[in-house]
Amino acid sequence: MESSIYTGKSVEKDLHLEFEEGDDVLAGIRQAIREHGIRECSAVKADGQLKEATIQYFNKSRFTSTELTNGRIISCSGRFMNLKDGIYGELHVGFMLGMQMWDGTLTKGIAKGGFQVTLRFAQPLNGPAPGLKIEF
Repeated sequence: MESSIYTGKSVEKDLHLEFEEGDDVLAGIRQAIREHGIRECSAVKADGQLKEATIQYFNKSRFTSTELTNGRIISCSGRFMNLKDGIYGELHVGFMLGMQMWDGTLTKGIAKGGFQVTLRFAQPLNGPAPGLKIEF
């Protein structure tokens, strides 16, 4: 088996996304990753409100889904990868609705105007990074 790993120098960059009223947040993140040629990134910050959201989470030992409206995202984390067959990843959010906090994986998010997400990624200094090559 042969393999190689990129060991060149890179710089960490942030991509700030601002959504307009009614934008699909997850589709917007995927579109930005595609347009900017980002191979892998982390969601490091989210700020603003969502008109509509669906999150999935565990309640005791039961996996469940809840639809929420007009709440503020106060925290986020997540990882996205741009692979040959598509962009994969998850956005985990802390969602405030009134005085109640909800934590879970965002499966649907429709933005209110001004909603923002920051993606962090490494950009190679000497051109694009070669992909991981594995041969059997």
